[in-house]
Amino acid sequence: MTGFTTKEAYLQGFHKIFEAAEKRESPVLKDYLHTQTDRLETLIAQLSQDNFWQAWPEILGIDAKLGIVSELLVFEDFSNEEIIRMVETDYRTYFKELCGYDHSMEPKHSMIFNVL
Repeated sequence: MTGFTTKEAYLQGFHKIFEAAEKRESPVLKDYLHTQTDRLETLIAQLSQDNFWQAWPEILGIDAKLGIVSELLVFEDFSNEEIIRMVETDYRTYFKELCGYDHSMEPKHSMIFNVL
């Protein structure tokens, strides 16, 4: 995995999911991804010392949503609507699961698990 220090480099890491969404027949997933990236742009533009603790969990949520979409797009059996439904259902626990926690476990106190 390559590190990134700009928003552009971060979004470039998701370039393949944007391309795959473009190839799907329905615009639903494409619109969903645009909504997420537009919200990310807004949060970043408005980020300040005063709102960091409110914005950061939502930024993490968008990151989790993009990560889940990228994992699910390889499964052609899922419709766009199913992918979005799964993303919206699971994104809050995404980082917890990546770190090896199951749903019943309480994760360590960390910013990474504070997802909105």
